[in-house]
Amino acid sequence: MSAVEEPQFWLAIGILIKNYHALNKKIFEVVISRVQKQQDEEQLCDSTQEELERTLRERPEKRTCRGFRIGFKLLPKKLKENILATGFVDFQQRHYRCQFASDDFEDFSVRLDGGQLEVDSLQTGRWQEFVLKPKLLSWSQSKPDETKVKSLGLVDVEKYNDLYKELKQKHAQRLLQYWQTAQESTDPLKFIYEDLAIAAYLIVLWGQTQTEPKAFADLGCGNGLLVHILNAEGYSGYGYDIRKRKLWSLYPEETSKSLIEQAVEPNSFRLAFPEIDWLIGNHSDELSPWLPVLAGRLNTHFFLLPCCPYELSGAKFQRRNTSISAYQDFLHYVFKVSEQCGFETLQDRLKIPSTKRLALLGLKRASKDTQSMEHFVQEQLQKYKIGDPKDELITIKLREKEEIVRNCTKVDRFIINGLVLKIFRLLLDSHEDSWSGRLPMRDIAQTLTKEELSGIKSECGGIKTLLRNKHEVFQFCGGDLIGIRKPQMTAVPHPRLAIKKRDCFFKLHHPLGCPLEDSECTFIH
Repeated sequence: MSAVEEPQFWLAIGILIKNYHALNKKIFEVVISRVQKQQDEEQLCDSTQEELERTLRERPEKRTCRGFRIGFKLLPKKLKENILATGFVDFQQRHYRCQFASDDFEDFSVRLDGGQLEVDSLQTGRWQEFVLKPKLLSWSQSKPDETKVKSLGLVDVEKYNDLYKELKQKHAQRLLQYWQTAQESTDPLKFIYEDLAIAAYLIVLWGQTQTEPKAFADLGCGNGLLVHILNAEGYSGYGYDIRKRKLWSLYPEETSKSLIEQAVEPNSFRLAFPEIDWLIGNHSDELSPWLPVLAGRLNTHFFLLPCCPYELSGAKFQRRNTSISAYQDFLHYVFKVSEQCGFETLQDRLKIPSTKRLALLGLKRASKDTQSMEHFVQEQLQKYKIGDPKDELITIKLREKEEIVRNCTKVDRFIINGLVLKIFRLLLDSHEDSWSGRLPMRDIAQTLTKEELSGIKSECGGIKTLLRNKHEVFQFCGGDLIGIRKPQMTAVPHPRLAIKKRDCFFKLHHPLGCPLEDSECTFIH
């Protein structure tokens, strides 16, 4: 293990002070409530978080104080009451100590001694060695990222956490029952907790910024869950989507009447309810880049949580900057669209069970130059149009009302089974150990005939999608390598989740059979 220098040690401590929740899954967030600077052994004077962070970054010879005393609030995910804690920074001893005002949490301390981290805690040695120390070592090597958007930076985190817990307690069980009644195939826990978190965020934001809506419109509302939660919390609003969902009919009448089956065609869309002053786009796909434009045209605020990237024309998004991720590139583009519409655009990072959690918000519109906005829109539509670039007619491609499924689930079962078995046998023959066979995707594709590939050539992803859908048989091993997934015992499944009882593939086709006993395997032996 390489030695840790003193500046690296204090860098790690600075990150630890603000991120204790990264070490303890019971904690949602850390709030620093008070900072005091220690001039000598007894004298303490009030300071600020900014001064603390600046002093931690300074070289030792430039520091003018002995240390700091920090008051925390730890916001728990489940417990009703927040936990108080106190942190002590001692520059002379190169030592940090944290004390908790709760028996549920153990005090700990970290010291830099001869280039090595010395950790002392009453918690198990496993937590010290496998959680605390690795995190500190990782943080000591990190580089500050000034461009990273802080999570929940626009709302009071304590109010948000309290409201989110309250909404979960009030709605989660009932919403789960809706899912089961509708026999929805989507993951209920992901959708329910995500939309409860978004609702909590919007309610706190509206209260803090004094922009509570007279009414809101969720464009591309999908299952209507966010509309229902906000309606249930006393906020008037409506949801628009091109297709009615099974869940709509299960909601109370107040919500079901507010969900409107209608395509949002950007150039002709008009609000049926003039009181609407907030637009919401929650994973609204093709409508995402249009949301700031519609908000500008309709003179409303907007909240946008972009997901799948599209141009204004409805075409797949074309990269502008390949030095960053496709997601970041699309966010920059929508941010530019919002600015061209005159909005002072804000960004925030939500805490939701999704990889796409960066939100854009338009609360104030600095410019209402409609002519300039429309000129930009037409320019973008012409530049990234669908069809022949020379064609003067500009069309906007919207999602079809009946969505065509292209994920290999509609391919003839006989074709699927034949391909799966052939690929499985290729992997078996590629290695002496029948569980260790691996082949590159290219090699697999080259062994298949044109007739075999033609059965799935129209499916999005083709052979790759087929292999992903058969995740109980195949696994992706990094790069383009495909291997056999050896069955493993799983944790006891959640009682609410149904187990699919299909025949065990390995019991039928592997030369050694399934390595699990009948009672251990989730498939029929």
